[in-house]
Amino acid sequence: MRILVAICFGIACSLAHLYAQSIEDPVPMVSCNSKEADYAPAYDPRTRMLVFTSERSGKAGLYRCGAQTDGNAEPIGGTFVEGSSQRGMITFAAGGEAYGVCYSVYEQQSFAGIVSVPRDDAAFNLGKPIESINGPFFVSHPAVSPDGTRMVICTNRPGGEGGLDLWVSDRRDDLTWSDPTTLGRIVNSSGDEISPHFITSDSLYFASNGIGGKGGFDVFYSVYRDGAWQEPVPMDALNTEFDESDCARLEDGSYVFASNRPGGAGGLDLWISRKMRE
Repeated sequence: MRILVAICFGIACSLAHLYAQSIEDPVPMVSCNSKEADYAPAYDPRTRMLVFTSERSGKAGLYRCGAQTDGNAEPIGGTFVEGSSQRGMITFAAGGEAYGVCYSVYEQQSFAGIVSVPRDDAAFNLGKPIESINGPFFVSHPAVSPDGTRMVICTNRPGGEGGLDLWVSDRRDDLTWSDPTTLGRIVNSSGDEISPHFITSDSLYFASNGIGGKGGFDVFYSVYRDGAWQEPVPMDALNTEFDESDCARLEDGSYVFASNRPGGAGGLDLWISRKMRE
């Protein structure tokens, strides 16, 4: 068993090394960033644009910009972004189905939870809460697998390893979502694990400040094999002693992520590490 684990870990490390060799040094997405926090990028397969959350208006809202052309950011309309509560952190399945984060009021206070986000042309609208996932605790950072069968969330619900942990919900045959189960101690730590993002249905990126790394939050990835998520591997080509999180991979193999490293417009900014030309 130990030999098998070592082999699997070696394969994952080799893949991470190959990814790191095929991308350029990260640069800020200047036209997309603002002096306020810009984060949670997600590639929209319908429009082939980058959708992200920004606090440039004084609260969290949705914006879009060109995934490759670095075009100017424009706000996204619709009922999802209306109202006084903080809303954002969109995730997409391969067909364009979307989910996001919205605060709901429970008995004593409001908590972030996951909601569906129906789309009407260019507008993103407020859908229904995912009751099996939400509760009187923090639930955020949804990530839907490309095939739409899994959703990984970040939550401090009871039963985790401490702090914010990653949990997964499976989609049932009737299209409802199951009660979440933890990704376990191999992935989760006593620190915080946040901003999951599926690359494939069995490959997950996320950020952690409790596993180790270069400092602050670092980006890691884990693969699902033999019924379990494997040992996380750091994406050293993206990580620094500052915070890196919210990593998304584009169709061409480039990476977009959030970081507060020097060189941005202020606070968290979007950075891109483009795939090297062959």
